Amino acid sequence: MQSKLTFEKPLIELEEHLNQLRTFAQEHPDLDISEGLKVLDKNVKALNRKATQMLSRWDKVWFARHELRPQSFSYIESIFENPIELHGDKLYGDDRALVGGLAWFEKQPIVYLAQQKGRNLLERQEMNFGYTHPEGYRKALRLMEFAERFNRPIICLIDTPGAHFDAGSEERGQSVAIAENLAKMSQLQVPILVVLIGEGGSGGALALGIGDCVLMMENAIYCVAPPEACSGIVWKDNGEHAPEAADALKPLAADLIEFGIIDEIIREPLGGAHRNPTQAIKNVKKAMARHFHRLLEVNLASLLENRYNRYRNIGVFDDDQS
Repeated sequence: MQSKLTFEKPLIELEEHLNQLRTFAQEHPDLDISEGLKVLDKNVKALNRKATQMLSRWDKVWFARHELRPQSFSYIESIFENPIELHGDKLYGDDRALVGGLAWFEKQPIVYLAQQKGRNLLERQEMNFGYTHPEGYRKALRLMEFAERFNRPIICLIDTPGAHFDAGSEERGQSVAIAENLAKMSQLQVPILVVLIGEGGSGGALALGIGDCVLMMENAIYCVAPPEACSGIVWKDNGEHAPEAADALKPLAADLIEFGIIDEIIREPLGGAHRNPTQAIKNVKKAMARHFHRLLEVNLASLLENRYNRYRNIGVFDDDQS
C-alpha cells in the first residue's frame, strides 16, 4: 500500500533530517540554530501541503487504504469509555470484520458499531481484510434493535472495501442482510451518528451508513464501488482504468460534501491520519462530540422526519434551465 504513496518518501526523509537537527541542537545548547530550524520546519510543512494538493483522486484513494492509517480499534480504545464488545448474530456465527458493543461517550451510554480490516496479517485474515459477511450485518442489526429497546444512541465507524462476495456469503443471504439494515436504520428511533474513517465501499459501507449525521475524514473515501471494480465493470479489464473510474465516482470528502451526502469533513493532520494517529483521533472525537450533543437535543419526531427527508432528497437535481 505504501508503495502507492511514493510522493511521501522524500518528505519523510526531510522530516527525519529535521528531527536529527533538532536532536543535534538539544545536544549542543551552545549553538543557537533555532531560527534555521523554524524556517526548515515551515518549508517542510509547505512542501507537504503542496504535494497533497497536487494528488489526483486515485492517489487519494490510497490515503484511505494506507496500512498505517488508524483503524476502528484505535478509535474505540481512545474515544469510548468502558467498551464491552458483544459477539454473534444468534443465527450463524460471529464476524470479526464488524464489531459492536456497549460503551460510554460524553457521559452517555451508547451502542457502537465498527468495521475493521486488521493491523497485521493474522488479524487481516481473521477479519477478512475488512470484507463483511452477512452474519456481521445481522450482528449489527441485533445491536441496533438493542439500542432502540434501551434508548441508546448509535455511533458507527465505517472502514470497509465492501461486503464479502464469496458464494457462502450469498448463500447465507448477504443482500437480504444489507437490505434489512437499511430498512431498520431508516426508521430506528434513536439518534445515529456515522463517521467514515477510511474506506466506505459500496453496500458494505452503506449497511452502517444511514445516519442523522454523517461525518467523513478528509482522506477517507465513500463510493458505490471500489475504482478497480468499477473499471472491471465498465471497461471489462483488471483495474487498469481505476484512475479514470476514481475521477468519475468522485469518492472524496470534498466531492461528497458538495453533493450533500455528508455533513462535515474532519480535517486530518498534515500528511494524513497515518502520519499522526493521535491527533487524527482527537480531531474525530471533537467533531463527534459536537454533533452527538446536537442530535441528543432533537426530539424523536423531528429526528425521524429529518432522516427521511435527508435520504429522500439525495440525488434530486433541479433540471430547470431558465
